[in-house]
Amino acid sequence: MTLEERLTQLPQAADELAADVRADERLYQRIRHQAEGMRRKRVPLRRVLIPAGAFALAAVLLVLVWPGITGGTVPLNIMSVTAGDNGGNVPLPSTRADLPAGSVSLDSADDVPAFRNIWAGNSDSNFPMVMVNGAYYRLLSTPKKLSDKQLGSPLGTVDQYTNDMNGYGLCSNTVLQGETVWQVNGMGGAAVAARIDGSLRVFQRVTANGQGTAPASLAEAIAQSGVRELSLSGVGRVRNEQTAQQLLNTLLYSASYQGSGCSKTSQVLHIVFGNGVTLQMYVRDTSLSSGGTWSCPAFFEQFRQAI
Repeated sequence: MTLEERLTQLPQAADELAADVRADERLYQRIRHQAEGMRRKRVPLRRVLIPAGAFALAAVLLVLVWPGITGGTVPLNIMSVTAGDNGGNVPLPSTRADLPAGSVSLDSADDVPAFRNIWAGNSDSNFPMVMVNGAYYRLLSTPKKLSDKQLGSPLGTVDQYTNDMNGYGLCSNTVLQGETVWQVNGMGGAAVAARIDGSLRVFQRVTANGQGTAPASLAEAIAQSGVRELSLSGVGRVRNEQTAQQLLNTLLYSASYQGSGCSKTSQVLHIVFGNGVTLQMYVRDTSLSSGGTWSCPAFFEQFRQAI
């Protein structure tokens, strides 16, 4: 009989051989034993053709019915591969774990965040800003595009495009005249949004020309959206929402006002809100700056205790 004829008869032979197969622990051990033997001993193709077909069928049956026999789910095998494993000749370590859906999350961020300034850069001596009825807002570099769903009520349209930002009503040195400025949902007076080159961008409340205070607008955002995470560069992160909320409450109610000035430093506090918007404050020693400068040693002490 030719090889082609044998292959034609293979399905029937497999069905006959598998007729009395019982998917139990005994079959499982037998398959493992046969598999181990086949790896150690090379057998001519003609001798193993039909048994291999039956073995493959039994293996498929075992995969399908084994969870029902054991009364649980099939454990997920996780293989760890190290670079330069000599072509697979080195035994690879493996672990087995039952992992429910959604139980694994990947976070490439370091526990101690590096300095990352999210203020948008300026092309000249002026920061990119919007002024809404005397309140100043500075452009953030992130997010690059805000969703329309995150927009609140319109605050008006830019009626002056000016570089000196000493105008009245609603003016900007970045957003073109006629563009609408919007509230950002869940941010109170802490942030606004407007289109730049067709993309919605976020502006954060800051001080300018001696005007503006951060705590009032920050308190609004906390009340409306809540705090998801605090990140202090060079120190650490607080990802527990309740703890982050308590820390900001300390800042709001225990900080002492030092002045309306705000100078750039090499350390920042990032406040991530429940709606995904991130605001930034510069940090120097035990002071924070954004809408003015505020001193709060208790905040930093509690932050270090929380991480």
